[in-house]
Amino acid sequence: MTHELRLLERVRRNVAGLLHLPLSAVGLYAERETPRDQYALTLREPYPAVEARLHRLGFVRNLVSSLKFRDYATPPQTSVASWVRYPNGALASDSQLHLALFVGSERSTTDVYAHWEPSWIRHPIRHYRATDVDAEAGVERTRALFEQEGVEYAVVPVDERVATETSTAESRGS
Repeated sequence: MTHELRLLERVRRNVAGLLHLPLSAVGLYAERETPRDQYALTLREPYPAVEARLHRLGFVRNLVSSLKFRDYATPPQTSVASWVRYPNGALASDSQLHLALFVGSERSTTDVYAHWEPSWIRHPIRHYRATDVDAEAGVERTRALFEQEGVEYAVVPVDERVATETSTAESRGS
């Protein structure tokens, strides 16, 4: 990814953080939790390499996405990037495959979370309201695409991929 897109990603993260509190006062959001059931896979590559792979697979960076976080990690972890793939092109697709990337437990891995949802371009209100978001379909489509393209991945148990409160306490000897 180019330096300019990384800069835009940092701007997106900062703006979302600033806007979330005032938006939440009126029932809107700029940050959103990524549920556990959206975990698709872990790639044994750091996220910059994963982003290059996603681009080759037809994904595009999604700079208008809300900031994703997984709050079951200690401390809460924010996604490093958001990517989408439109099966029939951006203007013709009613749905999109949305991926959120998180730095893995080892900085050399990337955890990929996925869901299938209405396209934000064709159905912005349904998309923003999170109507018809399907985690299972997103996970299945992501794994199938990666398998079809010969991309090796692992499905890692949650206690090995994030530092939960329990595993943090156990590792401290508590």
